[in-house]
Amino acid sequence: MADVYLYGNKAQLPKLLLQAPCEVSVEGRGTGKSFDIGFKMDAIIRYMPRGICTITGKTFGQLLTRTLPSSLKLLNQMGHQKDYDYVIGRKPPADFLSSYEQLNKFDNVISFRNGTRFVLISQSEPGSGRGANSDYEIVDEALTIDREQYNNEVSPTNRGNNEFFGKKSGNPVPMHHGFKYSTSMPVTKEGRWVLEYGEYYYKERGVRLFDIWNRVVMMQVDLLRVVEEYKQTKNKELVPEFRRQWNEIVRLKQQMAPFVSKDGVLFTLSNAFDNLEMLTFDYLLKNQKQLPSLIFMTEIMNLFYDKVEDCFYSIQERKHVYYNHYDNDQLRGVMSQPGFDLSEEEFRSSVYDKDCDASSPLELSFDWGSKICVMQVSQPRHWDFVNGCASDQVCQTMINEFYCKPDGSDNVVIDNLIGQFCKYYEQHCCKTAVFFKDKYGDHKNPAVMNSRTYNDMAVEVLHRHGWSVVMKEHKGMEPPQSDKYVLWGIILSEQDDNYPRFRINGDKCHYTLISMNNAKVKQVKDKLEKDKSSERPDSGVLPEEATHFSDAADKIMWTKFGNLLGRKKHGGSGILRIGGRNI
Repeated sequence: MADVYLYGNKAQLPKLLLQAPCEVSVEGRGTGKSFDIGFKMDAIIRYMPRGICTITGKTFGQLLTRTLPSSLKLLNQMGHQKDYDYVIGRKPPADFLSSYEQLNKFDNVISFRNGTRFVLISQSEPGSGRGANSDYEIVDEALTIDREQYNNEVSPTNRGNNEFFGKKSGNPVPMHHGFKYSTSMPVTKEGRWVLEYGEYYYKERGVRLFDIWNRVVMMQVDLLRVVEEYKQTKNKELVPEFRRQWNEIVRLKQQMAPFVSKDGVLFTLSNAFDNLEMLTFDYLLKNQKQLPSLIFMTEIMNLFYDKVEDCFYSIQERKHVYYNHYDNDQLRGVMSQPGFDLSEEEFRSSVYDKDCDASSPLELSFDWGSKICVMQVSQPRHWDFVNGCASDQVCQTMINEFYCKPDGSDNVVIDNLIGQFCKYYEQHCCKTAVFFKDKYGDHKNPAVMNSRTYNDMAVEVLHRHGWSVVMKEHKGMEPPQSDKYVLWGIILSEQDDNYPRFRINGDKCHYTLISMNNAKVKQVKDKLEKDKSSERPDSGVLPEEATHFSDAADKIMWTKFGNLLGRKKHGGSGILRIGGRNI
């Protein structure tokens, strides 16, 4: 058999070299998180044959469409052949060894020829983590995990086979009963538990890890400015500046050199700069231009970002946000087919979304702008996807989002934005779109001669793709922000059954969730308003950081339910109190 050579980047090498029993990796996009999990799976196969490892995600869809494609690709490169060395989601062939702990069902299991089993666990299906004793735990996107549920269902099973791999064996395996938690940077309080594992840096060596890391990230962003300026001007005087900043980044990173804690935990922080040889500066510069700045800083650069506490929206992760939006039975059925190539591209379609009722219209809300245009997709349901049960109250369920950044020279942005939607929902049975008008969308593009309005062009593109359109618009002038604040406060508090429930897909509506979580509230003349100063041209804030996604959410909620607030205001009495404030 020919030798196999694999490349490990700077984010992966500390874990490969230090071989800690327990690993917690907080990493941005482009660092190879899924490949990293593939390395760990290969080690488990080799060092603990016939053992069982759990792989936990918020949903099966997350594991099948995001984690496993790259992980299995790496295993294939290392010589593990699908349908020969391993099978997915079906009973293993008779010539496969069995695991030490017997399994009775295999619809969520990856079985290897040497008896190693990887059990996929979805937190969206309570109880799926209970079962046979395991030898190792892997968690992907740990920031989305319900820690209490995980500690009750999954962690207690990591206790088996000491006679084969543990201290009772003749040759203990150091990684036995360890874990690997992989995640991007948490942006909500609920996900911050992962960061607690990094506290040993200060306790054991006095290293203020997150302070140093944020200094590194900000210097890397400044370095990108130097690179961009050099690419445009070819000014050689910038080269010494580049070298100085690069060397200072190296010096700072040496202060936070990874090491294993006394308890056997290795905690690491990394971002795309740690895989620069493969990604190049062009990748970083491209994403810096295309992504909203907040997303670029948290998801690409992995900045430790504190959530705005004085927030316009009082969203609670456990109360309003769900992740179990995939049709897991359908996904498992596709996954188990011999010869099927598990590719993320296969799942970019609404047919696998159980939170989308294919027989009902889709509600579309927009926020048009000269710098960024956003679109959100909602459906009213009598099913609560957070609690997994029927609901007497209507749940206004935000199921998807799309955005596009105009270049200011033509109207292709409309084709791009609506085109993304039409492609994703190409197989949606009910081709009716309820179009909630943004009044700004009745304006024409000032950069284009003879331009039609944004709304007219969007409707035309929808018609071109075979969609019928029902227009909706709230009556009267744009309501004051204080009224929207009161409306959101009542809806999110869920204390008045005359109002709907609000549910948001935390996976598909990721940008909207971050936008709403970080929208500040301010007081103006005894009224509370959303701080929209970031949208002003002279604010100094990049347009990607403005509050457009949250504005689109305001649009549909006010148009549909603002009249309820009007009746409440005229029919009730007393002082309304929200978030510790009198309204």
